[in-house]
Amino acid sequence: MDFIYDNLSGGNWIDAEGYGYGWQPDVVVRDPNWRPYSDGYWAYTDYGWTWISYEDFGWATYHYGRWANLADYGWVWFPGEDLDWGPAWVSWRTGGDYIGWAPLPPRGPGVVYEGQPIGGNVDVTFDIGPEYYNFCDVRFIGEPVLRDRIFPRVQNVTYITNTVNVTNIYVQNNIVYNYGPDYTVVNRYSSRPIQRLAIERQAPTNLTTAVKSGTLTKVQGNKLLVAAPQRLAKAAPAAKPPAVKAKVAQPKIERGWKGVPNKAELEQKIKAENPKNVPPPTRAAAREEGSPAPAPGQVQRAQIAVRQATPGPRGRRRSRGPGCNTGALVRRFAVTG
Repeated sequence: MDFIYDNLSGGNWIDAEGYGYGWQPDVVVRDPNWRPYSDGYWAYTDYGWTWISYEDFGWATYHYGRWANLADYGWVWFPGEDLDWGPAWVSWRTGGDYIGWAPLPPRGPGVVYEGQPIGGNVDVTFDIGPEYYNFCDVRFIGEPVLRDRIFPRVQNVTYITNTVNVTNIYVQNNIVYNYGPDYTVVNRYSSRPIQRLAIERQAPTNLTTAVKSGTLTKVQGNKLLVAAPQRLAKAAPAAKPPAVKAKVAQPKIERGWKGVPNKAELEQKIKAENPKNVPPPTRAAAREEGSPAPAPGQVQRAQIAVRQATPGPRGRRRSRGPGCNTGALVRRFAVTG
């Protein structure tokens, strides 16, 4: 954990009673619409659905720990005791023409992780409300830039009503697997084939250098190079971040139900869901089953286009400049042979 404390930049640490030290990216303060797992894209790897982040802190916050929305503070990442590297720590929902994902909450009152698989009842067990979710049209789940495809969260109750929780996270031989939406089905209905990557584990000589160079997790061709530790060492009792901005006594966690008028009715719907009975998409498939994944260079060229169009200092979310049509730029680069 000292490694995490010493190498996260572009944010501030807080000490929340009952949860321990949490880290908040500066972008949360600057942009009230920012959400975890929004600035990046989904790839499918040996470990299942894997989040590829464009944010400089993504190597830590989307593969270790959990996220919570603290009242009066906003989104905060808590490493806690959840120190196993995972492809992503999210709850999944899909059905009809929609697909959505929500960050899993940290350990605390009502949230217990005891080495058991995380399944389709997670919304009920952990009380994950509609506002926690990022939803998009299933046509866009293969896009290399998802943040502009995510629906406004004010519509999330509708998407919850029309989807089913299909979360399926488990550990086998010390490896975390993140399954959920059926890749074969989703890929057929995605306008762009979902990128397939083979995970290749590496052992860096210096983790701090790897963080600064952006090589702890790195897409290279058809591989995802992962130099991040499989499991972080638990912090010593006296260990703490180099600076703590605030202490929060009796923190209140916003569970994502604020402003939902029919909460009881929606909760009953969620409790009755059957992950084996997912409503199929209503549109025709975008491609035939078994279509090939994108060529290794296609997504990388799209990523280069995004980074050129959305420059930003390290540790900050890259925001588009005035008049920059990132979507058009990505489409142009991604289809070039």
